[in-house]
This record gives sequence, structure tokens and C-alpha cells, in this order.
Amino acid sequence: MSKITLALLSLIACISLGGQVFADYLTISSSDGTYDMYAGDFNGLLGSSDHQFSMSDLDILAGTLNNDGIETVGQLTFILASTDAGMSFIGLFDGIPINDPIGSTPNQFLGVSATTSTNTDWFASGDSGSQTDWYDLGNGTQLVNSYLGWDHGQTSAGFAWGNVEEARSGTVSLYDIDLTEFAGEPIQFVTFQDSHWDVAGSADFSLMGQYAFSYQFVPAPGAIALLTIAGLTGKRRRRK
Repeated sequence: MSKITLALLSLIACISLGGQVFADYLTISSSDGTYDMYAGDFNGLLGSSDHQFSMSDLDILAGTLNNDGIETVGQLTFILASTDAGMSFIGLFDGIPINDPIGSTPNQFLGVSATTSTNTDWFASGDSGSQTDWYDLGNGTQLVNSYLGWDHGQTSAGFAWGNVEEARSGTVSLYDIDLTEFAGEPIQFVTFQDSHWDVAGSADFSLMGQYAFSYQFVPAPGAIALLTIAGLTGKRRRRK
């Protein structure tokens, strides 16, 4: 048995036993610290072709996180998840399980400014009056500015970048325009581990009402190693 075959079998065994170690994850870096967010699955979300982060998407996100004990009301929650838009970096703002826009009057307002490469697409949702603008910054970089408003307890809002496996790094700045129903450290980064969602870290706005962070997507190392070994095997065969 060749060394490459032995290495491949060993790697497969490690992947079978490694669990979380071989999952895709995203590293958050900010003035408050560094957090690793492992990916979960939300297949069926972010299937829109017109940048719409639907209310049904908001409902499913909030309901699922709440079932795992994650409080989303009065929180700005960020997760990494596999969706119909690929691996997606998602922000759920003041999430409630049942959104009802009928008769709602926006009373919470958040600004989101996010940059990444042009290899992905954005999704945004908010009540009437919310607005999102897209800009090409050149050099393969895009900027999205969103002004999001919603009615606390009746509606929610959200923002996401899809396909982060193709646009692996970016920046996000949040602006507390008027979040009157939010307590201290309302920003939370949530990770998926041991088959459930859990809070990896939390943060608060600065005295100026701003919070900024950068992120870096890291694909599962097991998948990278498998591709590498497959490449080595291919080269070995071609030499015969």
C-alpha cells in the first residue's frame, strides 16, 4: 500500500472522528477580540434572485436559534450557514419567530456598511423606508450601505453576504442610529457546534454608536487536504 493511500485512509478516519475540527468556519476580528464561528445548515434560505432577505427567512432563523436557547430579540446576531446562496455570512437583527408587517411602524434603526470582493451577492430586508445602496469600489471590491428600520416585537431585519467561499474576507461596520430596545452588548457572534447553536462572543457599540469588525472565511481543512492528496494521486498516475 502506497504512502499516499495510507495518508488518504488516515485522513478519512480523522474526518470521520474529528467532527467540528473539519467544519468550515469564519474568524471575526475586532477591538473586542477574535471569535471563530463554525457553520451550520439553513438550506432553503436566501434563494432570492433580487437581493431580498425574506421575512420567512427571518422567521426560520429566529425560530431555530431560539429553540437552541439563543436570544435574538433585542440582539444583533451574526452566524455562518450553508444556504441556497452558498456559504453565507448572515446578520439577524432583533429577530422574532413570526414577522407581521401589517400596521408596523419602524422604531428601531440600524446602519450597516459592508465590503468584500465582487465574487458574491448581498441580501437585505427591513420595513418600509429601509434602503440599500451598492457601490463598485474598483479593484474587485464592492461596498453595500444599508439603512434598516423595523418595528421591535413585530418585525425584524437582516443582512447577508452569500457565497463567502468565493469572497473569503470582508469588513462590516454597524451604526446605532436608534436602537432604543437594545441592552448592553447587543452584538453576538453565534457558532454551530455539537449539533446546536451557541454564542461564541458578544460586543457593544462604542460611545460614538459604532462597531466595526473584519472577517475571514476558512474552508474545512479536511476538504483542502483531500483535494491536495487527490492532486498528488493524479500526478502519480500520470507518471506511469
